[in-house]
Amino acid sequence: MKFPHQNKRSATFDLTSLIDVVFLLLIFFMLTTTFVNLENRVKVNLPSGDFAAAGSSENIIVTITENNTVYFNGKLIDPLKLTESVAAKIKEEPEKIVILEADANVLHGKVIRIMDLLKKGGAEKIAIATQPAENK
Repeated sequence: MKFPHQNKRSATFDLTSLIDVVFLLLIFFMLTTTFVNLENRVKVNLPSGDFAAAGSSENIIVTITENNTVYFNGKLIDPLKLTESVAAKIKEEPEKIVILEADANVLHGKVIRIMDLLKKGGAEKIAIATQPAENK
C-alpha cells in the first residue's frame, strides 16, 4: 500500500526576532553607558587597586589633591562647607553615590575626615576611586 506523501516543510530559522533582540540589547547598552567628561575633572594620582572601576559623571565626585585641596564636582570648595553642599545635592537626588577621589599621597587621616564630613551631609553610599592595577 502506498501512503500519500505529505508536503515536507523545510525547517527555517527566522532571523527577524534575533535581530530585534540584538537591536534592543544594543540600544540598552548605548543608553546605560555613561561617558566621562575628563575636561572638567581635577587631575589626581589615584592609588591602584584590583577592583578599580570608572566613575559615572552622574555621581557626586569629591576630590582631594596632593596638596590637600578639596573639590566638589570639579569646583574648589572649603572643607567646612562640604557637608552643606553634599546635603543639598543628596536632598535633590538621594540615590546618588559619592565618589571620593583622593591622591595617593594624601594622608589617610585627611581622607577619613572628608569621609566623616560626607557622612554628616547624608551620603549613604561612598565609593573610593582607584585606578586599575598594572599587571606585572
